[in-house]
Amino acid sequence: MGYKDVKHAIDTLREKIETHGKLSEDQKKKINYKFRLEWNYNSNSMEGNTLTVEETRSIMVGNVDIHQKPIKDVIEMKGHDEVISDIIKIGKGQLRLSEKRIKDIHSGIMYEDNEDDRKKIGQWKAVNNYIINRKGERYDFLSHEEVVFAIHDLLNRTNADIDMLISQKKNAKHPIDIAFQFHLEFLNIHPFYDGNGRTARILTNLILIAFGYPPFWITEKERDSYYSYLADIQGYGGSVGLLDEYMANLILRSQQLVMDAIEGKDIEGDDDLQKEISILKRQLEGEKFTKSPKIFYEIFQHSEANIWPEIEGLLNSFNDFFDDNKTFRYVNHIKELVEKQTLAAMFQSSKHPDTPKIFGHDIYETDIFKIKWENRRYGLKNAKNVSEYTIAFNLLFDAKSYSIDIEINDTPIFELYYAYNEFPDKVTIKELKKVLGKKLLENIKSSIKN
Repeated sequence: MGYKDVKHAIDTLREKIETHGKLSEDQKKKINYKFRLEWNYNSNSMEGNTLTVEETRSIMVGNVDIHQKPIKDVIEMKGHDEVISDIIKIGKGQLRLSEKRIKDIHSGIMYEDNEDDRKKIGQWKAVNNYIINRKGERYDFLSHEEVVFAIHDLLNRTNADIDMLISQKKNAKHPIDIAFQFHLEFLNIHPFYDGNGRTARILTNLILIAFGYPPFWITEKERDSYYSYLADIQGYGGSVGLLDEYMANLILRSQQLVMDAIEGKDIEGDDDLQKEISILKRQLEGEKFTKSPKIFYEIFQHSEANIWPEIEGLLNSFNDFFDDNKTFRYVNHIKELVEKQTLAAMFQSSKHPDTPKIFGHDIYETDIFKIKWENRRYGLKNAKNVSEYTIAFNLLFDAKSYSIDIEINDTPIFELYYAYNEFPDKVTIKELKKVLGKKLLENIKSSIKN
């Protein structure tokens, strides 16, 4: 398909999605998590970030698991996730681009150890920059003296296009055209000393999301094509249409992912398969699966990414019955560390900075016996007896195995036991949700006045 055909396919699929009505909270959570993971990992990896997919996931769920990776990579990944999480939360709505917004985004995703380099963050470049492209040739970006004028001009034209689109003018450009034109011109200006690619992709996705389209990302296998199209355009006046068609197909992939989630299909990719392959490989290598920090953390990661979101999504469907609810997290009955503590401070204060963290706590000993997610729900409406409910999801660690259990007001309703090389599968997680939902509904019914 050509570029116009791909755009038409995107819009057709978008209309089909809209016929299904508003997404459920569970669907939105799964889709947004998938978008964040792919966008965070792939965009940062393109710029040389060394974190793996699992390490990226650990940052997203609020933990620091760096395995001696550069602190710069960890902090930049955390900042990137915070920036794009805000964009995804804002979603479809009015959009105005400004110098301040661009500089704020750059400041949010960049980190430098060196004080002189830190001063460059969020500021237009003071020296000229260039790249050696995939063909081994040098390409010089716009000179630093021209950046201010060029950015003003780009913003004025982009905002004018956005205003015409909002006003539904006959000659208004398609939102995808506006986003892609901005993307290419911003890269040609290359206004910052570093981080221009990440910033360009964030701003391009910001435009797309504001007009109801999903974000795109570029996987490792797709990067050569992306950079080749750019090199042809920048160095030889190549076809912009080929790059547009290529990127439009990336949006179509994201749009299809939304449709798949609506239809109940698996959108998690091959992560679970890779986990199983990893476990089998370690078994063949003779690894013993007993209590260890590594085992704790792998079980925690699986639970945080695959089980707790399912439980939380189910609990959110009961929100209208209560005035408020709050979630707490514990390690060995110790509540998670203060959320306001900065990432840098956590590294500086840690006695074991190369160890994984769970809810902010160092995991470097084998005396962990319990990790807990606790959702407290307050003010059951029309309650005749019990008005507050506490739902707890627990991981309990013994010498040679661990267990998963769920409680409602300290009463166990579901319990499973696993060896340290096993994880609950999707069928089990689905059954867990079913049991919890049914039991919670029964309890609420019994507490509400007839």
